[in-house]
Amino acid sequence: MDQIQYWEFLREPRKYIEYLNELMLEKNASDMYLTFNEPPTLRILEEVQRQTDLEKLDDDMLNKLALTMMNKQSLDYFEKHGSLDLGIWFKERRYRVNISRQRGHIMIVSRLLRKTIPNLQSLNLPPIFKELSHRENGIVFLAWPTGSWKSTTLAAMVEEINSTKKKHILTIEDPIEYVFEPKESIIDQKELWKDVSSFSNAMKYALRQRPDVILFWEMRDLESIRQAILLSETGHLVLTTIHARSAEQALNKLIWSFTSEEQNHIRTQIAENMSAIIVQKLMRRIDKPGLSLAQEVLLNTTAVSNIIRENKLNQLKSVMYTNRGQWGMQLMEESLLTLLEKWMIGLEQALEAANDPMYIKRELTNRGLVKRA
Repeated sequence: MDQIQYWEFLREPRKYIEYLNELMLEKNASDMYLTFNEPPTLRILEEVQRQTDLEKLDDDMLNKLALTMMNKQSLDYFEKHGSLDLGIWFKERRYRVNISRQRGHIMIVSRLLRKTIPNLQSLNLPPIFKELSHRENGIVFLAWPTGSWKSTTLAAMVEEINSTKKKHILTIEDPIEYVFEPKESIIDQKELWKDVSSFSNAMKYALRQRPDVILFWEMRDLESIRQAILLSETGHLVLTTIHARSAEQALNKLIWSFTSEEQNHIRTQIAENMSAIIVQKLMRRIDKPGLSLAQEVLLNTTAVSNIIRENKLNQLKSVMYTNRGQWGMQLMEESLLTLLEKWMIGLEQALEAANDPMYIKRELTNRGLVKRA
């Protein structure tokens, strides 16, 4: 981009946002990073690519871009907390935007959401997701860091309920990502700071709104964990996310959020009310352009429930291995091995995503695929 065009955009930052959004659409990028002294950078098929033909961003441009996307309420929140999540529309496409600071400079990260609400079939998700979507109560946790289709997967589960069940679905989001069109169900979507003051408060009053299904992003504090467990105990299906690399880590994170005096009680509540923990990892394919999804699936069987109650979480892997293939249970390593055997991902990718890299190497040798190891 030449200097003249850049300075024109500096006078009209909204046009620059539109220009960058067009660029994301044109290049089929999932994310965009706007950071100080770097050109706009796109994530394309999980690879970060600097747009070196564009000018590096300075403080003046970053500040103007951020202010253009904020109203007074969101600006006040940003000045108080230093970070802000927004949902914006451009050409009938929705973007999730985070504005924050790094080394005193504004940083903006934008995620392009899917054009239409995904369904379970379009995502090629296994049958267990449909079965979980049709449960009457319990908690389903989706885990792994940002960018692993957690929100997309949960949206597909909500759409499955919306399309097939006469339910009241309540979502509590920060910000609202997918805007649902009610079908068989009624859907009410609440956005943090616009409709509700906090996740925990919204969940506290959810009981009075008589929902059947409650979706909320993510359990950020102790009170929201308490409320999620309470809602599942009172006959609701709760869908939510948590940051964890494995089912065992997710359970430890939940339990250790509480004081030592409360942990035994919480273990019992989780053992009785958890439906599943699903860990997802999105990886770039090596056989063709595209992405592949590896998953760990822990279902709450009698054996799993007993392990949680007795605080023997180190035995979960053994139970998952023994029951692999049954009811949809699966270790992350087994999912990665399947992708390796199909030549969809490389060994380095598999080892990086695995919770137990030696398991991958050992199984490749056992299965006569030594060259891959």
